[in-house]
Amino acid sequence: MLLTAAGGNKAPAPAPAWIGTFEPAPQAPPSCIDCTVPAFVQLAGSVRVLAPSEGGAPATGDVLVIQPRLGVIVRGRVDSGRIALAWFNFDRRDGDAGVIVIPGDAHPQIVDPSKADLVAIRAAMMRDEVLAGVHKALDKLEVGAVDLDGDRKADLVVTYGCNAWADGQCQSMGQFFLARHGTSWSEIE
Repeated sequence: MLLTAAGGNKAPAPAPAWIGTFEPAPQAPPSCIDCTVPAFVQLAGSVRVLAPSEGGAPATGDVLVIQPRLGVIVRGRVDSGRIALAWFNFDRRDGDAGVIVIPGDAHPQIVDPSKADLVAIRAAMMRDEVLAGVHKALDKLEVGAVDLDGDRKADLVVTYGCNAWADGQCQSMGQFFLARHGTSWSEIE
């Protein structure tokens, strides 16, 4: 899935970005379904890079794998749609395996989203029908952000928290990926 994020009108064109899924090596400890706080481990594994749904070019060659909530930027190389990693900081919580993949010559920085960004991110997430418009679904939302264009402002974010609300409670935990568009944010699917 090809992502694009746009900063202000004078910002350089953003680097292309794709969503990937980290898959731990077979000897990794199992997912922690009942964990309510991050359960970090360093593991070997690979990232499966998802193909762009809108017909964009797939990720190739040298890339950077980013999980901003975990403070990780790792270099790798795409080979047949996968990136082998000797180590990766991984959160064993169920539904927390997504990463951002960008070209290897980019210069991303992990940044803190501004208060205004957090408000806009939450508003964008409330538009997703899986959260049923219930603000309580975002009570324990975790947000990690990355700057792609060097202006020290968040361009892409990865969240972790409730990703399905029904019957008055959170049904499952997982991630959302969002991109900045000026002062607003939209979900990347």
